[in-house]
Amino acid sequence: MKFTLFQENTIEALDDCSGSTKHCAKNAIRHLRKAWKIRAIDIEMAVFRGITAEEEAASSLFHCLKAHRYRNADRLLFKEHTYKLGLFPFIEGIGHFLGESIVYGSQFFDKFHLRHKRLGQRRAIELLLNMPEHGLTVSPTPPLHFTIANAKMGQVLTFENNFQELIEGAGYDNALKYIKDRAGQRNKLLYASNSGHSKVEGNIEDYLEEQKKKVMVYLAIVLMIDPWEKEEGSSSFVQQALDSYLLLLQRIEGHEVTRPNNAL
Repeated sequence: MKFTLFQENTIEALDDCSGSTKHCAKNAIRHLRKAWKIRAIDIEMAVFRGITAEEEAASSLFHCLKAHRYRNADRLLFKEHTYKLGLFPFIEGIGHFLGESIVYGSQFFDKFHLRHKRLGQRRAIELLLNMPEHGLTVSPTPPLHFTIANAKMGQVLTFENNFQELIEGAGYDNALKYIKDRAGQRNKLLYASNSGHSKVEGNIEDYLEEQKKKVMVYLAIVLMIDPWEKEEGSSSFVQQALDSYLLLLQRIEGHEVTRPNNAL
């Protein structure tokens, strides 16, 4: 499995983390690489390792939040599949509304990107916002500690409405469907049914590439939080996202996870 230079640097920077944050992150990469190696001889276990890689990367982020004592982080249940599998649709939803707020809703920022940097003895990731009209690039410190304000109205946008959309309506439906699909897929990979053993359909390489993207998103977020905490303190946006995610999980926990088909 090939990784981009940015992804390779991210993987190396995780060595500066500690404890379960580090070990879960590195194990996620290990599962991806193992899955790629066996994809042609054991496609079912390659898929299983792909799912496990996603969950391990989510666990790394959870451990990071707990280690830095984010409020309510102790409510994240590391052994519950729902908590780990529900993270991707939630973060994907954040990416949509954050991108719209920064890029499309502003005349000042035309794009944003990430880059690696040294932070004391640590390797970290920072967020860069480009301001073409002024020839400047700004970087929130820490990367996920920011607000967006409307100067004319004197109003700070705290994203509360956006997070509410992720907890209710389409955001909730997407998260629930994603969890059901992944949970059902895992069960059918491991156990036979009345119709026989499982049979995976689809392009395994495309599937593993998608899993790699998810894993790298989680691990990049870890490096936008973990190295910065000691010097810069906690991030308000991260706290708001965590509180909203826990509310989403409360809604999801009451639903039965069924078994859909196991196509990739």
